[in-house]
Amino acid sequence: MKIKKLTVVMGGACLSLLLIGSAFASTASNASSVSMSKTGIISSSFDDLKAKLEQEKNSKNLASTTPLVQGEDFQISRQDFIFYKSNMDMINKLQNNKIAPSSISDDALIDEMVLKELTVNHAKKLGLQVSPQEVDAVIQQERTLLNDPSITGENNETVREIMKHRIRITGLSEDEFWKSKETKKEYEKALLTGKLFDKLVAEGKIEKDGASFGVFQKSLLESSKGKVTVNKNALNN
Repeated sequence: MKIKKLTVVMGGACLSLLLIGSAFASTASNASSVSMSKTGIISSSFDDLKAKLEQEKNSKNLASTTPLVQGEDFQISRQDFIFYKSNMDMINKLQNNKIAPSSISDDALIDEMVLKELTVNHAKKLGLQVSPQEVDAVIQQERTLLNDPSITGENNETVREIMKHRIRITGLSEDEFWKSKETKKEYEKALLTGKLFDKLVAEGKIEKDGASFGVFQKSLLESSKGKVTVNKNALNN
């Protein structure tokens, strides 16, 4: 499954990395620039995120070092949650063109994050793999799309603006960002999820649509009860 399809399946998760395909695939808008309101939302969202991450980095309290979620084969840190929640708030603001943060509860966001990790782990347990070459090829494709001046439209320019600020807050150069272990890890997870989707469709276990895949993912979440520990105290300042 190609990354454009995958971004639709993943429903906007990891916006800074995975929204690219769906946005470039969109033809809903013919505008060639990002509105001032959206530019402001993107810039302020990443400024706020950077401040929160820096505060987290400098924090010495126990909550900042205790895993928020502990699964059998994965951990989710408070920093991971801060990043995810900030991205989802930004998505909400961009979609509704207003400053109000997302109304999604912390519990629902944690469930979403756990669900995605469980999906990746399930793919691995089935023997699915992604080679470094596959990851590099998809990243190169994304970079090519981002830098292609012939691809226009407000949705596309919005993605470019998002990626500009996403890279900015890391302090890395553009090349360093795309070659970083963190970026490659996110694409590896996306590709594994895509391969799992394709396998389930080929085996007739789900329909070829995001809703059916979502139901399957929720079944993974339900079956993980008692195997995944959530420590909400980790969210306390």
